[in-house]
Amino acid sequence: MLRRVTVALSRCMPSASSGVRTLASGPPPRVAQVDTDLATKRARLLYQSKKRGILENDILLGQFAESHLGLMDSTTLEEYDKMINGDHMEWDLFYYLSGKKPAPPEVESTHAFALLKKFVDAKKEPISR
Repeated sequence: MLRRVTVALSRCMPSASSGVRTLASGPPPRVAQVDTDLATKRARLLYQSKKRGILENDILLGQFAESHLGLMDSTTLEEYDKMINGDHMEWDLFYYLSGKKPAPPEVESTHAFALLKKFVDAKKEPISR
């Protein structure tokens, strides 16, 4: 039975000499995500800001991204990218922004975090009537 499956698969697979990757050659190598221009990076970060792991971050980061990404330079965009897509868990990121936990120095020292924290703090202010 196994022989028939192997033969059937080998007939469906292109040969290694054709330059096409086969199952035997392993998975394709991982390619780092490279944004070709700032507009592409902004679009990716806007999407990633709105589609987080928790609703609280979806709202905060999504609204922040809509209003601030267009104004950021490449350095600040890179800081923001590392902050939201880095090694920090979603709840930790929310706690840093809400002030429930102190942010680590490598996050707190960035211009992107300062902008985001100021945005979140302004959201906390009660609306005066």
